[in-house]
Amino acid sequence: MEKIRKFTRDQPEVRRRQLIEATLQCLAELGHAGTSVRAVCARAGVSPGLVTHHFEGIDDLIAAAYAHVGDQVAAMLDEAMADAGGDPLARLRAFIDTSFRAPMLNSDLLQVWLAFWSLVRRDPRIRAIHADIYGGYRRSLEKLVGDIAETRKLNLDVRLAVLGFTAMMDGLWLEYCLDPTTFTAEEASRIAHGWIDTLIEGGFNHLTRKPAESPAPIG
Repeated sequence: MEKIRKFTRDQPEVRRRQLIEATLQCLAELGHAGTSVRAVCARAGVSPGLVTHHFEGIDDLIAAAYAHVGDQVAAMLDEAMADAGGDPLARLRAFIDTSFRAPMLNSDLLQVWLAFWSLVRRDPRIRAIHADIYGGYRRSLEKLVGDIAETRKLNLDVRLAVLGFTAMMDGLWLEYCLDPTTFTAEEASRIAHGWIDTLIEGGFNHLTRKPAESPAPIG
């Protein structure tokens, strides 16, 4: 009886996960334009009524799928950094290594991200999820880079440094997934590790923190 209760209690989440996975498959193969309630249900082998039971519609389902993928990617990166130990430099290098290995380097994942990115500007829910995913991504990196800068006594504008780092990482990942014949994953990793080498050698003098402005005189 306890097993039956547990199955009944877990079933809604299992169904939601099934629909989200089917949505991701549709986005990877058909793009946003081809992803509909009918296509998702056909892929999941369920009736359309199941979607409306768990989600408000296809837009709600796609938003849930975006949040799901963001959580999965964050979990992979967090696990890799945790395995690297407490040294922020080792954790940042683990972040790079994981970013340029399977399952992160995946053409299907690229298709899914492209579908989501195409919706960021016109769909407020997707925009909010995007801001949450990338906000967490940058905060994690700012903590690592900030700790490295503090340990090595670097006068660094951490925010600007991380913006440059994330742009480089996103660009390398995107270019590799679009055309892996241009360069290898190992070369992409070497480029990114070179960024870290430049950082710890104090090579980002153009990104130093500006001195705090003096308060305006009173009276």
